[in-house]
Amino acid sequence: MRRARPWKSTEDNLVDSNMIKAGVLFNNIVKSMPTPIKSIFKMPGFSKLFSTFGVKYITELSFQTRWAEEFKENKSKVLEYWQRYRYLEEINKICEIQNNTRILDVGCGISTILHFLDGEKYGIDPLADEYQKLYNYPPEINIQKGFGENIPFADEYFDIVFCSNALDHVTDPEKTINEIYRVLKTGGYFVLTVEIFPRKTARNLAHPHSLTKKDIDLLLNNIIQNSI
Repeated sequence: MRRARPWKSTEDNLVDSNMIKAGVLFNNIVKSMPTPIKSIFKMPGFSKLFSTFGVKYITELSFQTRWAEEFKENKSKVLEYWQRYRYLEEINKICEIQNNTRILDVGCGISTILHFLDGEKYGIDPLADEYQKLYNYPPEINIQKGFGENIPFADEYFDIVFCSNALDHVTDPEKTINEIYRVLKTGGYFVLTVEIFPRKTARNLAHPHSLTKKDIDLLLNNIIQNSI
């Protein structure tokens, strides 16, 4: 029996959306400052101030801005990386991906795996609106703003859901996993890639979680238990 649709808060998403707007505005202001003043904002003492302006999104947007140009010139290398280190060929075989396979990438970023797959392809990311200003996604990839904790699609909509190095970025990993399960068809595939830590450790505001193997086992086992 599949679990009923989990509780979702639009208020949470509104807060995150406002943080994104504040973060983008603040980032643009800082970029326009002279270099000596910019260096002040990189000092450790400003980290708490940054959090007020959505530093999580500032950091990610800053990285993706630099990465967009590199990715345009190195798509073949990214494909090779997926083939050599993330078992892309095996994923294709196991999931039997075809032209009508409906696929979602949660936290897709710019260099989403969707570039290298067949199927009906959708990606969500809190910064999707900003990414589309930086990069022209192929027309067959449908990108829209969305949060892992509140995926904007109907129940059992997707055959496959990817979440690649994004689970440790979200505000609430458990809500995100529950939402992925909700939009995944019965018998569908969930492809998760995430950095595993031997123990809990402080990271940074862009990566609020240091997930251990036990954390991941608990998150996924909860889905298995609720599917029985």
